[in-house]
Amino acid sequence: MSPKPDRSMLVFVSDIHLTDALHNAAIPRVDTFERFWTRIRAARGDRPAQMCFVGDLFDIVRSPSWFQTDLRPYDEPSPALVARVESIVDDVLTREEPFFSAIRKRVTAGELVVHYVLGNHDRLLRHAKNARRKIWGALTGALEDVDFPDEKIFPDHGVLAYHGHASDGVNYDPDGAGTLGDAIGCELIVGFPRAVRLETDAAHPELDDIDDVRPIYAVPAWVRHFGVFHPEILPAIHKTWGGLVENFLSKSFVKSWLKTKHRAFTLDTSMKLRILLELSTKKLIVKGSDRRLTELYKFMQHGFDGKMSKLAADRIEKRTGIRYVVNGHSHFATMTPLGNVDGKPAVYFNTGTWRSVHQIGHDIGGRPTFLPYDAMSYLVFFPAGDSLGRDFEWWTGSMIPQRP
Repeated sequence: MSPKPDRSMLVFVSDIHLTDALHNAAIPRVDTFERFWTRIRAARGDRPAQMCFVGDLFDIVRSPSWFQTDLRPYDEPSPALVARVESIVDDVLTREEPFFSAIRKRVTAGELVVHYVLGNHDRLLRHAKNARRKIWGALTGALEDVDFPDEKIFPDHGVLAYHGHASDGVNYDPDGAGTLGDAIGCELIVGFPRAVRLETDAAHPELDDIDDVRPIYAVPAWVRHFGVFHPEILPAIHKTWGGLVENFLSKSFVKSWLKTKHRAFTLDTSMKLRILLELSTKKLIVKGSDRRLTELYKFMQHGFDGKMSKLAADRIEKRTGIRYVVNGHSHFATMTPLGNVDGKPAVYFNTGTWRSVHQIGHDIGGRPTFLPYDAMSYLVFFPAGDSLGRDFEWWTGSMIPQRP
C-alpha cells in the first residue's frame, strides 16, 4: 500500500497503567518515553507525529485508596464515586509529572498530537469530566472539556483502534458497567498484599508483584507460586488468600455476575473462573493441584488469544476502508495476518504494554513459574515519503533485570 500523500506518522501504545500508589516499572516511564521519542523524532518528517494511547493509560481500578471507603470501582456511578476517581487521577498526575511533562513538551512544540481511547481500567473516566480535563491539560497543556472515545478510526492509515477487552467477557460490559475484572483487580489483586501485611505486620514489598501478573487468569497460580518460594509466610499467605477468595465469591456483585454468565451444562468462563479460584485455595504444596491449575490456565488462555484476532477480522469485514485493527489489553504484543482486503494485506496488532510483566510458564514438572520483565512495545505507521519506504513497523522489547 502506498501511503496517502498527506499521511503523517501514527504511533500506538497501550497499557501503561499509571497508578497512584502501586510500585512502578524498573525503568521510570519518563525515561521509557524519551528513548521512544528518539526513534520517533528521527523518522516523523516535517509533520507532527500522532500518538494514540489505546486504553489503560491510567489504572483507576487498582488503587489502594478504594479501601479507604465502602466504594468500589465496580459500583454504579455516583457523585461520591466520581469524586474518588478524580482524587485518584490527581494523585497519578502528581506522581507521574515528569512523564506527562515530557509528552506535553512535544505537543506544545508542535511535534506531537495525542489521542486517548478508553480501556477497561480507565473506563470510569467517561463519568469524570473534571478528571478528563486535567488529563488533557497534562498531556497537551490545553485545559478544555474533552471526551475519550471507546474506539477511534484513522482513515488516512486504514486503522481501527480500540482497547481489545470487547473480546474478554471478564473485563467487558457492552453498556460500560462494572465487570468481574474490576472486582478481581480491586478485591483480590490490590487486596492480597494489604491483607498479608496486616496478618504478618511486615512490608514484604515483593507482594506487590501480583499487580504485574498477566493475564489476570494467572493470578491464582502466582499466589501459589509465591507461597512455595516464601515458606516463612506460607501460613499467612494461605490464610489471607483463602479468606479473600471466600469473601470475593460471597459478594452480591460477584454472585450475580457468575450466575448471569453461567450456561447450564457448559464449562464457560463463569465456571472456569470459579474453578481457578477454588483450586488456588487448596494446600499450596500439593503438586497435583498445581497441574490441574496450569492445565486449566492453558485452556483458558489459548481461547482468549484467538478471540481478539477473530473480533478484529469481523470488524474489518464490516467496515469500509479498514485494513488494520490495533488493540491493547492482553499485555502480550502480537502481529497476526488476517488475509487480504482488496488484494492488500490486513493485519491485527496487539500493542502489548509499557510496564512490568510477570509471565507464567507451565511446562517443567507441571508447577507454575513466572518470568518478570519490563516490556516496551509500540506500533508505527510511517508518513508518506518515508526515506526507507516503510509502511509500518511493530516493535517489541523486554528488559530482564539481573537477579542476585
